[in-house]
Amino acid sequence: MNNSQLAYKSQQDDKKWKDTLKDICEVARLCLHNLVGSNIPPLPRCYEQEFEQAALHLGKNDVLDMVRADGERQAYTMRTVILKASERIGQARAFLQNFDKDARKELGRMEKQIDILSSRLRLLNDHGLNEVVDTALSFKNCSDEFVQELSLVIENITKQQDMLQELVQKVHEDPLTGVLNRRAWERDLGQLSMQGQGKDSFNYCIVIADLDNFKEINDKHGHPVGDAVLKQFAALLKEHFRSLGSVYRYGGDEFTVIVPEYDLDFVKKVLEDLRKRLASVLFVAMGSKIKIRLSASFGLSMGDSETDAKDVFEEADEMLYMAKSAGRNCIKCPIGQ
Repeated sequence: MNNSQLAYKSQQDDKKWKDTLKDICEVARLCLHNLVGSNIPPLPRCYEQEFEQAALHLGKNDVLDMVRADGERQAYTMRTVILKASERIGQARAFLQNFDKDARKELGRMEKQIDILSSRLRLLNDHGLNEVVDTALSFKNCSDEFVQELSLVIENITKQQDMLQELVQKVHEDPLTGVLNRRAWERDLGQLSMQGQGKDSFNYCIVIADLDNFKEINDKHGHPVGDAVLKQFAALLKEHFRSLGSVYRYGGDEFTVIVPEYDLDFVKKVLEDLRKRLASVLFVAMGSKIKIRLSASFGLSMGDSETDAKDVFEEADEMLYMAKSAGRNCIKCPIGQ
């Protein structure tokens, strides 16, 4: 392909991109118009669905294909997560089967020892004093062996329990950052309201934290640098909430925190301390060759035993959206809380 052909192809590509950008803007305008006209807040989950409907209505197939392609990538990611979870569950099943096999084997050996002891006891009724003494000595030796065998069984069971506990912990741990994962988040969120049953008052707070402009780090430096930043940010969250609550990686650069039995003002102060500290923190990567300063935005909401925890989470998500819209690097919580 000569220079003139390359130039022509480049012009065609530029024209195609400009046309696509124009289509995206047109779909976005219709999407916002429909949301405002329907009195629906332009939140990400509402906007995404309305955007696809607007693209379909205008017949913008290129834009529609882009939206659906992104959905396919999300589906692929979800399938990958499910496959990994299935693999870990399979490991747990195999572990339990081996544990059951070993336990049955040890119990069988113990039953044999008990049979021997029973036979020795029966001899006491059939023989003279010397034989009784010999039997008693044999009984003692047999008892010592039994105690040793029992100690080995207990030790083996303890090791198996420790291994099982470690495996359960891994199933609920995010492999990159070491904090709890999405599965643990959904488990603990469902248990929040139950924790307040039987108590005169039970408050809890839900925090959603999101790094500002994190995508630019991946685009500029690559995902390994982005992963290093996520690890350090997760460590800061764990440090600030170590004795207060649990930290979870919800997805991407978004983290959640459950803080039970503390009111909103207290948690907001903890978040403000964290936000100020981020201003002086240098995130490092590649052996400290890359140093990055970042801020974060926070959404905060409070619930009690009478509140559905999922509603509290959705409210915190809306507060995070408000923090992003307000210019980032801030904390937002519902008015009146």
